[in-house]
Amino acid sequence: MGTTWTPWHLLLAVLLRQRAPGDREIQSEVKLTADALRLDFVFLPQEDATGRAAGTLKKLWGLLTKHVVCEFKSVGRPYRRFNFDRFFTYITTYYTNEVEALGRRSELCGVLLVTKRSPTMDEDVHAYGLHWRDLGDGYWQLEGCPFKIVVVEIEVVADAEDDDVLRFLAGKQPRTVEGRRWLAKQLGTKEIQMKMHELEGFDEVLQTLLQSLPPEQVLSAYAPEERLAGLAPEQVLSVYAPEERLAGLAPEQVLSAYAPEERLAGLAPEQVLLTLPDEVLHALSDSYIDSLSEPTRTMIRKRIGR
Repeated sequence: MGTTWTPWHLLLAVLLRQRAPGDREIQSEVKLTADALRLDFVFLPQEDATGRAAGTLKKLWGLLTKHVVCEFKSVGRPYRRFNFDRFFTYITTYYTNEVEALGRRSELCGVLLVTKRSPTMDEDVHAYGLHWRDLGDGYWQLEGCPFKIVVVEIEVVADAEDDDVLRFLAGKQPRTVEGRRWLAKQLGTKEIQMKMHELEGFDEVLQTLLQSLPPEQVLSAYAPEERLAGLAPEQVLSVYAPEERLAGLAPEQVLSAYAPEERLAGLAPEQVLLTLPDEVLHALSDSYIDSLSEPTRTMIRKRIGR
């Protein structure tokens, strides 16, 4: 916790900066001690507030004190045993560093963002003698601590607030065009791409987004030859109905793919007769032609003119 950032953290940072209320300054990867331990986020009062309303984690902002330290346990690096101990250490360390500005411990709030509560986390919290108070919609407050501590279950909040980006950060596929568009826009910027490639778990983030897109939308980004690269012909053709496979091809193009015996396989004798060139049909006697069925006889006489 707090030592390794993932692409999930980067997307959350962008989301918070864009959609946190205007009176909050969002700082990320905040250096906590001289040995480079870093908090994921610190939320500070914004002096020049923009008046922007909260666009994500809407219930959280009204629960906070002026100074907030925030840690995010992502899909790529979920909550593990004793993570709460480290989180509590970060809170106390930050308080020690900023005690003159903060004053009382109750003026500092710790926020722990998790995809969902787990038995392991419950055990760690219980070991501190803290109690869960349900604030509804995925928000919890831990009581019995000198600091205010809020735990947010992102998966629950995403459904309660219908927040598609939070849903994605919880490892779920976004459901709306707006959510996919926001994610695609962020992942498409050069700055984000450069940072993403340096972080562990980039492929996982990209795969989660691609799985949420219709196949035709994903394929539209590739040239035809790129879409078919590495596929055997039968793999390509297997997705088409027989008539679709032959659409647009001249008969001779279709037949050229087969050996002579393959072209005639399965045809009745009269059907084979109709595949012969006109000069061969001219050699047939009238008595033989008269012995054929009416449809075949008519077609041959039309072709040879007698």
